[in-house]
Amino acid sequence: MRKINLFPLLLFLLIIMPLTSAEDITFSINQTEYYFLTGQEAVIPLTINNTFDKDIAGQISYSIIQTVNQGGQSYSSTRSNVQSFSVQKGNNTLGMNFGSSNTPVTYTVSIEFSYDEQDDDYVVSLDGIKIFFVSNESQQNNQENPQQSNSEKIIDATQQNNQEQQQPQTPQEQLQNNQMNQDSQSLKEQMQQQIQQQQAEKKEFEQSVKENNEVQEMQEELQNQGYNLTEEQFNNENNNTGDFNFSYQNDEGETANIEGRMENGEITELQKQTAEDRQQMMDTLNQSQQFQDFQEQLNSEGFNQTNISFNQNGNDTTVEIEYKNDKNETAMIQAEFEDEELKEVRLEKQEDLPWYFLLLAIIIPISIISLYLYRKYILKKQVDTSKQKPIISKPFDYRNEAYRLLNDAKKNYKQGLYKDAYGKAGQSLRLFLSHYHGVKEEMTNVEMIRYLKKLKKPHDHIKQCLDLCSLVEFAKYAENESDFSKIIQVTSEVISQ
Repeated sequence: MRKINLFPLLLFLLIIMPLTSAEDITFSINQTEYYFLTGQEAVIPLTINNTFDKDIAGQISYSIIQTVNQGGQSYSSTRSNVQSFSVQKGNNTLGMNFGSSNTPVTYTVSIEFSYDEQDDDYVVSLDGIKIFFVSNESQQNNQENPQQSNSEKIIDATQQNNQEQQQPQTPQEQLQNNQMNQDSQSLKEQMQQQIQQQQAEKKEFEQSVKENNEVQEMQEELQNQGYNLTEEQFNNENNNTGDFNFSYQNDEGETANIEGRMENGEITELQKQTAEDRQQMMDTLNQSQQFQDFQEQLNSEGFNQTNISFNQNGNDTTVEIEYKNDKNETAMIQAEFEDEELKEVRLEKQEDLPWYFLLLAIIIPISIISLYLYRKYILKKQVDTSKQKPIISKPFDYRNEAYRLLNDAKKNYKQGLYKDAYGKAGQSLRLFLSHYHGVKEEMTNVEMIRYLKKLKKPHDHIKQCLDLCSLVEFAKYAENESDFSKIIQVTSEVISQ
């Protein structure tokens, strides 16, 4: 048998392997849906692989859509955050902590890391991560479903034109593109400065609250009762005004909390509630004759207690005790306390519908169907079709609609309605771009930028405008006339293309 010398082949592979290994940053998670019990910290392990031979500095941002279902209705709110971040070389795991929730809620999370390398911009993004807070273990459904994202090069307008070998730009077009790039960079720098200022204000507010004598005395009381601090929440409006909440738990699993408000550095509201306080209110309630009568009435009707909650507002506390029977009918006993004194007890019960409501439920659908059939088959025959004129529906003029929204934004800004102004400016930009590129439905900010990337269209300046509009609309960024003027300018130029 003829022997084959493999040494030249192995030597060739060893030579080319370093040349073919691409430098990249990869984000990966092992699930797309995470389940946590209420009260638990939602920590998601994010695996980051950096094949560069150095640490990469950039910005990491995330947006969270919080969805709560109550009484058959769905309520959503959005919050976002941007901060400086450095990805260490090699393979590392970062624990992303999204906090906890005491009630069932769903988070939809998007994570994005942007950086520049050798004068090029890159982005790594993970979208559609679901976090479910559930009330019992049987609702947990954690399953492995890996998701991974690699760095994508962001192609700006100039690079896109070169790649598509378009005709040289006119001086006017070059000036316009240069101005848009300068405006986008300026917006980015101003947003970074504003974010840094907000972080400094929040840190100063937290320090002011923690150093307040009243807060410290109340915290010391809870610690002497065996409670340990488990969570801190600060919702500041500036460096010395905002709301705060401290959550505690003892070794028996009993909870307590301190909540309050500071205005201009002074505590204006401060109250605490412990398991002992709640037990004392329940003892007082159980001694109430009216409460006993309500309970006896519900028990005789087959109702069983399902839940109890305490809602505190200053010195007032509302105790809500929920009931349900075998027919899934619900009832609730509400008790109002002022300090520790019981003020009122009332019963709210789901009543059976009167007979005339049931009759109306039958008559109304029959009437609607009868009217429809009459107009469709009888009235239609009485119309002289020779005299009818064809009805021509005009196509939706999305350009004019975008201009109308932009003009409304300008009016709102002059009226001091800054959140509405920024919101309508962003809506104008999204609406135009959606229809201009053949999508009949308006997209979200994330969907719009992803779609423009897919089309390889310039999008940096658009992303800056949309991000800025969202930050102001959701009170995460303070408005200023310079930013708003640039948003109006960029949006006007996009609509007029």
